[in-house]
Amino acid sequence: MRKLLTKLFQKFIELKDIRGFKKNIFYYIFFRIIRSILDKKIKVKIYNFLIMANYKKTAMSFSILRKCDFDDHRELKLLDKICNHNKIFLFDCGSNFGFYSLYVASKKKENKVIAFEASPATFNEFLENINLNNINSIEAKNLAISNKDKSELKFYESDKNWESSLDHSNFKKKSELSISSTTLDKVSENQNLANYFVVIKLDVEGHEMKVIDGGLNLIKEYSPLIIIEFSKFIGQNEEFNYYYLENFLKEFDYDIYNVDYKKTELKLLIEQMNKLSKNMYGIGNSFLVKKNSNFEKIMKECQI
Repeated sequence: MRKLLTKLFQKFIELKDIRGFKKNIFYYIFFRIIRSILDKKIKVKIYNFLIMANYKKTAMSFSILRKCDFDDHRELKLLDKICNHNKIFLFDCGSNFGFYSLYVASKKKENKVIAFEASPATFNEFLENINLNNINSIEAKNLAISNKDKSELKFYESDKNWESSLDHSNFKKKSELSISSTTLDKVSENQNLANYFVVIKLDVEGHEMKVIDGGLNLIKEYSPLIIIEFSKFIGQNEEFNYYYLENFLKEFDYDIYNVDYKKTELKLLIEQMNKLSKNMYGIGNSFLVKKNSNFEKIMKECQI
């Protein structure tokens, strides 16, 4: 019966953009009934690419089946605007199942991506999605992205694969692994980035400042847009915390923009985090934007 229902569900959504089911009552009833008995991943079309959505609730890709969407609409709108101006070179730090990488790679064949995922199990999901779409413009690396190259770092793997971290284990831990590291400066040193708009996406559960620290040469030369998830975990780091970010913003002449594409201040974001309940750890993404750059102009376009 499990195999039959899984097959029926796959047939029901096959080749249709899953976002079209968002207001489909039958979909939600059907999914609610069978979600606990699915026995394999489901091939899902979203936007103009495919993913293998995991049937396990502990995987981030399960949310695509549950919500019939990916939540980061403002971030995707910004990437669309950038893509209208130029080709993108994305450094996807903390790729998970690869949504950002796949989205950027599928937008324009000239776009390129280098992506990093420390968890071997989640990395295999990402590779499966790359192969499913027959995409050659994504270079995926099962490495920890940090501020040291060729170091062995302790990686705490969570039951819920979006929680896994190099910096903390405030979750139900599945395992501890030793993961080799690299830096943005190292992986970008032989890349020809001159004709691209460079974007860095950071979602590494508190390790964001170390990633920035390992990419200062890249940032100095190409003034990338940085999409960053703000969380309490960054503030818990003794050295690479929000004081580090404050100094970075001053030294490299960057501003912070919120997801409404409006300029904001670090102290306001920290105040937001301080008001979170104990079981909440983050306030979502913001954008770090070089002053007087092309990205600043595009940010203003997004406000219209």
